[in-house]
Amino acid sequence: MELFEFVLILLACVTGCSILDQVISRVSLPLIQIGVGLVLALLIPRLSEAHVDSELFLMLFIAPLLFREARETSWTNLWSNRWSVLSMAIALVVVSVIAGGFVLHGMLPAIPLAAAFACAAALGPTDAAAVAALGPTISLSERQSILLSGEALINDASGVVSFQFAIGAAVIGIFHPAQAVGSFAILFFGGIAIGILMGFLAKHGMMLLKRHGYASTMVHVVYEVLTPFLFFLFAEELHVSGILAVVAAGLMMQEQTGHIIPPEEARKQMISNSLWEVIVFLINGIIFVMLGMQLPLVMQTEDMSGIHPGIVLTAVLLLTMTIIAIRFLWLAVMELVHKDIETGLRGSSSVKDSLHRALVTTLAGPKGAVTLSIIMTIPLTMEDGSPFPQRDLIIFVTSAVILWTLLFADILLPLLAPKKEDEGADQRLTEARALVLESVIRELRKILKDWNDSPYSPALRLELMRYRIRLMRLRFAQGAEGEDMTSLIGEVLEAQQKRADELQRDIYDMPEADRMPYYDMLRGIRASIGYFGGAQDVGSLFETKKGRFMIRFARFRKHDFDDEKFARIYYDTCVFAIDLEMVALELLQEVKEKDPSRAAIADVLIEEHKMALQSVLDRINFGQDNKFTVEELMEAGHNAGVVMPEGMRANTAEQFRMARAYNEEVGANTLSIELDQIRRLRFEGKINETEARQLREEVYLVQTTLLE
Repeated sequence: MELFEFVLILLACVTGCSILDQVISRVSLPLIQIGVGLVLALLIPRLSEAHVDSELFLMLFIAPLLFREARETSWTNLWSNRWSVLSMAIALVVVSVIAGGFVLHGMLPAIPLAAAFACAAALGPTDAAAVAALGPTISLSERQSILLSGEALINDASGVVSFQFAIGAAVIGIFHPAQAVGSFAILFFGGIAIGILMGFLAKHGMMLLKRHGYASTMVHVVYEVLTPFLFFLFAEELHVSGILAVVAAGLMMQEQTGHIIPPEEARKQMISNSLWEVIVFLINGIIFVMLGMQLPLVMQTEDMSGIHPGIVLTAVLLLTMTIIAIRFLWLAVMELVHKDIETGLRGSSSVKDSLHRALVTTLAGPKGAVTLSIIMTIPLTMEDGSPFPQRDLIIFVTSAVILWTLLFADILLPLLAPKKEDEGADQRLTEARALVLESVIRELRKILKDWNDSPYSPALRLELMRYRIRLMRLRFAQGAEGEDMTSLIGEVLEAQQKRADELQRDIYDMPEADRMPYYDMLRGIRASIGYFGGAQDVGSLFETKKGRFMIRFARFRKHDFDDEKFARIYYDTCVFAIDLEMVALELLQEVKEKDPSRAAIADVLIEEHKMALQSVLDRINFGQDNKFTVEELMEAGHNAGVVMPEGMRANTAEQFRMARAYNEEVGANTLSIELDQIRRLRFEGKINETEARQLREEVYLVQTTLLE
């Protein structure tokens, strides 16, 4: 079959599986992909005959997968759990290779011991992506997630190195312990050293390109995609582990996410992340579809002639249970001796819980894409040109073990670690988003307090308003609490409109055309301090149909005022708005005292109206020598824009010009503050890494618009 046709079929299968995954939500995506590949191979037998060169397979599939995993790994989490991760990723792999190799060779003597070790080594790496597909149905603790992701990163490399060493011994047919240790050290540490060096050079090479203005978005993305393949090839040419080199280079090239970055960097990161998500998705999908396609071939292989199928299946089951049992015992000991940082208690204080966590973590480490990628690289021939002994049988055994571990994870994990209803990802993300917005609002208020008369303060007030509106919209969406808040806000708006009607009676004798700027400006001020959804119209309603029609289309009219007249109207409208805020605060304080069931919601709204009140007061006092208090303004009363207090400068138009001039700069810096708050909250443990990554992506998306 032509290679191009085969590639198209694989891509079509991956696409179809992603659609089926939405329909069959209870079955994990890897199992769906394996099933589709199996059905297609049964319908079109020649698909099973497709073969990819082992070295090419290793480079095309494993190198980019591990590079991406390394780039995404949290150094902080990895370091805080370093001993547990290293024991699982290296020591556990070595023990599993030895035990699994002897079990497989004992059950199937036709498989040479070295080849059996190679098979067990290929089964060392775990596939965290397969468990991620079960995300909606299972719940893992943060420690379990850290251990699994760290293990998946490092044991991929240790499994590949062990496999390559075992295959080398099988092909040559000679095993020298001393030479083996030396070769292993060169492969292992040489790969790490070369990877660190290449990662350092690649990272600083990109920095050099950026410094000279050559690192466009396209160059940046292509540079990142090509690097794992180049690193792998270069390390292999030096006869060290290309896989370890790719992992080390990926760790070296990590971006310092969460720190303040300019908008153009945000665009590059977004495009790069999106492209890598597609690449990783396609690689994982293609590997599992190919696994399904290979099953008919390996089940009919001539290598199995003379071996009873029952013995083969028994060997598969025994090897699977051996690997799972060793993993469970290893993790059980780890959990029993682990000391919780917060409580100070060891796992031995609750043996039942520790064993339950160990069992969940055991099943949450199924074999998957990397294992299949490794086993497919078994050479076709020995050094003397003869066929590799029992190659197809080894591939079959490995494929069967992958299926068993995936089935165990798919069936048992939802029973052992079910997703709790009150721990929905959407709800947690909403809560995390609210925490970030509250933190940004606090920071902006601190800045405004220090820079009250700065040229930046008008734009800062508008930016603060935008974040307050975002926070209020989130609160409205939070179930029963949102409904109670909406009800109380309705009472506040009703009281404000009643007070506005009282104040407007004194100016009803003015022509509607003269009142139009006053009413229109009031609506704009209320919108700028956080009112939305019609609430900004309170207080700016005419008593006649003609007036209501005029105010509806006032936004399309341009008022031609000189700065002094504009300042007079704006001043009195601000006083009017302050009066309405005072009414809101009085009502909310009364509700808080008389209705304890709504006291918490009243407190939230009181804080909001205090901020709105302070915002309007700051506009009046901006750039003035004499600062007014709310009491002084209420005592002076309203005059419908006829005159301003004595000594007050008419600088309202200047405030608007400043707001427009610095709006973009303030917005960009506020987004940087938001990124910094996400990083802080993640460091303090108030939001998890998944939530932090999602929130950063949202900020990056907004940052990119600043470049348009």
